[in-house]
Amino acid sequence: MREKDAVPYIVGGTKITLGVLSKVASLASPPCVQMLITAASQVITIVECVKANRQDSKALAGQLLALLTVISEAYKDQQDEDLAPDIRTSLNRLKCQLDEILIGISKMRLATDPRGVKGFFTGILLHGDNGSKIREYTNSIDWAMNVEGRIGDSLRLLEVAEDTRQVRVVVQDTHKEVVAIRREIADMAIKASKSAMDILPPSPIIPSRSPVLYGREGEIDDIARRIIATESPRYVIHGPGGIGKTALSLGVMEHMEIIQKYGESRHFVQCEQAASSALLIELIARGLRIEQSSHNRMKDVMSRLRSTKQPIFLILDNFETPWDIVGEQSRVEAILCQITSLPHVAILLTMRSDAPPSAHVRWSLPRLDSLHVLQLEAARALYINVDPKAGGDSSLDTLLADLSYMPLAITLMASLGRSGQRPTALLEAWRDKSGGTDLFRGTDKNKSVNISIQLSIESNLMKSVPEALTLLSLIAMLPAGADAELLPLLAKDIPNLPLAQATLSEATLTYVDGDTHAIRLLSPVRSYVLKHYPASDNIKLTIYDTYAQFITKHNSALGDKSFLSDARVLTAEETNLEAILPLSLQSGSRSAIEAATDFSRYQRWTRPRLEVITCAVDVCRRNGNLDLLASSLLVQGEMFYYLGQHNEAQVAKEQARDMYEELGDRRGVADCLKGLGDIHWTQGRHAEAQAVYEQACRMYKDLDARRGVANCLSGLGDIHCAQGRHAVAQAIYEQASKIYGDLGDRYGVANCLSGLGDVHRIQGRGVDAQAAYEQASTVYEELGVRRGLANCLSGLGTLYRIQGRYEESEAVYERASSVYGELGDQLGSANCLVGLGEVHRRQARYNDALKEFSAAKIMYEELGYQVWIKHCSKRLDSINSRIGIALS
Repeated sequence: MREKDAVPYIVGGTKITLGVLSKVASLASPPCVQMLITAASQVITIVECVKANRQDSKALAGQLLALLTVISEAYKDQQDEDLAPDIRTSLNRLKCQLDEILIGISKMRLATDPRGVKGFFTGILLHGDNGSKIREYTNSIDWAMNVEGRIGDSLRLLEVAEDTRQVRVVVQDTHKEVVAIRREIADMAIKASKSAMDILPPSPIIPSRSPVLYGREGEIDDIARRIIATESPRYVIHGPGGIGKTALSLGVMEHMEIIQKYGESRHFVQCEQAASSALLIELIARGLRIEQSSHNRMKDVMSRLRSTKQPIFLILDNFETPWDIVGEQSRVEAILCQITSLPHVAILLTMRSDAPPSAHVRWSLPRLDSLHVLQLEAARALYINVDPKAGGDSSLDTLLADLSYMPLAITLMASLGRSGQRPTALLEAWRDKSGGTDLFRGTDKNKSVNISIQLSIESNLMKSVPEALTLLSLIAMLPAGADAELLPLLAKDIPNLPLAQATLSEATLTYVDGDTHAIRLLSPVRSYVLKHYPASDNIKLTIYDTYAQFITKHNSALGDKSFLSDARVLTAEETNLEAILPLSLQSGSRSAIEAATDFSRYQRWTRPRLEVITCAVDVCRRNGNLDLLASSLLVQGEMFYYLGQHNEAQVAKEQARDMYEELGDRRGVADCLKGLGDIHWTQGRHAEAQAVYEQACRMYKDLDARRGVANCLSGLGDIHCAQGRHAVAQAIYEQASKIYGDLGDRYGVANCLSGLGDVHRIQGRGVDAQAAYEQASTVYEELGVRRGLANCLSGLGTLYRIQGRYEESEAVYERASSVYGELGDQLGSANCLVGLGEVHRRQARYNDALKEFSAAKIMYEELGYQVWIKHCSKRLDSINSRIGIALS
């Protein structure tokens, strides 16, 4: 671990030592010395918050501790009246110096507060200057130690009994001990803010595309204040497409009172990409920045929402998309009901409807009125903002009336006006398209938007670049929009691509997403284009082929050097791939099936999902292609396994094994056997697991498939460790680790090291266990495998607890619990609570232990772990008995 990474723990150790000094000083030191220690503690607390200039911060903290240690020693057992006047003066000067340092460091922290963009750049610009200032503060403490009158004399007197330098050496040694105790904890946990695989780009709290709102200020204030004033608010913004529901909801989200109440717990979910109830859950999870944890994605969402009682504000935008899916409404309703059952979660939906989506949700009263169209002045301001030259046109107000004052229709028409068409000409075109004069004025707001979209598509601007319409149809197929780098490949058959892009942007039919930089269509525009201007077969085939090649290019396994970079690329396109691959599978082509299978292999490591691979299996069954069916069944079985559906996983893998045997594919048979061994092991059938692992291992050896051999050995190591054959387990883990190392598979090496850590811990070899856990943690962290990291932290917590190092054990368990919580891993969290309960029980902190065992028991009950439920119950009975004895 780099030295600078240990700074938080050095500062933390300094704070602990200061706490001890403070207690001692409060008993036997002059009040002026007590004031000095209090001031120094405040400085070190602020220093801890300054993330930049960490080396200088460490030096300042250490120098402060050294100074106060010798001062406390020099003036213990004295009172103010015992001190010479010049000593009191010097101590007061030092107190003033500390106050100045406190003010300076506080300003430094505020100036570089990373929560604001301004602070981020300020921090970069002031980094060197802040470092100089911190070094100046450190030098001033040096000056106080060596120059300040009688304090210096007192220090020199101390040298008679014990050289001051030795005192400082003791302090430095104390620092080293603190670092040694916490060094590897820091190594494992400093980067704990990384995501589970660290491949998912974090969802923004609020989309970057902040709309310009006209005439909605009153509605924003009204909705925001209702949300603030209502207990467990549940509101729906109703209205037709294009009226501005999304923009209004974002305005509410940015309202000052909403920000003050909910802070960073404000989340925006775009539901228009939810083509199924399962995808809706996934989109909500992504919006909440929840990583895959349990076998149930909805459980992940609910675990995260339940993990805090702080208020959460959740916007579900375009909720009509999942609500209107045929055959899915009951499941979507169940999702909504579960989330709205949590009183601390405020819900705001936007929908193209006239009523709330479920009668089983207690919607807040009075309900919001359906969103009104813009008033004339606001509509005029919106139009002129897009087309400034239209202000003097006498037909503008009439055109706005014919557009029903709908914001999207106004924006589209104004964009045409900006390209040279005056309101008078646009009014004539509008009435020609609508079938009469003002026949449709104000009677069908959806029709106003649709006609505006149609006029935009038929405009001279679009006709001048025919390729623009082809590109529009292509982008409409991609629910997450077209990535700027991937678009040239997707649109390789479209000539004049840059001009087509510029034309769509000029017509306001597309926009660039401020967060992903993808080219996207507004929801009403996309719906209209998909219905009336579907992409041609040639364009569809190009999209299918491009994505198949894209998947092949980034196809790697966890442990490969390129996995993280490949996974980040695939994750960025995951929503589009989930939409496109089922369409491409309809062709039944080998390339489409192989692409879907490879993509599903990637998903099993990140966010296990059944939709794509199940579609591939169904296509293969219809086609009767045995080798493709076997490979897709194997992947489907792996997906079932990672989702905890073990019976289904076993059936799929047994079917795949039989097909591979029929094909004479021994490698496929071995892969299925390995997977079946995993299932037996997970379900506690150790004898069956050992038999199939050994059978698969022999087959892998015959095929010289070394990774397969290592995988089976790792599984056998787990079995022998669980059955108490620790020496055998150790030998097997070491053998597997060597093979993984030769193959460059760091993930496999880390798994073996973690297993070795368990073996050493159980056998009482604490030093070896700690070393193994620490090495595994380093690899897991570099690979971004946070669950592996959390498991190692948990193992370290147990090791420290066994060794009686309760403070270290508590710290590590809490770190592990934090990671498990971020993952939504209820079992891991429960295990950490039991570990903490054991620590606190042994420390006679019975109230803490009661809380932890009680919370763990509830989690185990939800998971159905009867053995651990009984363990928690016994511990609770024992602790209550001890409390009763103590009280009596």
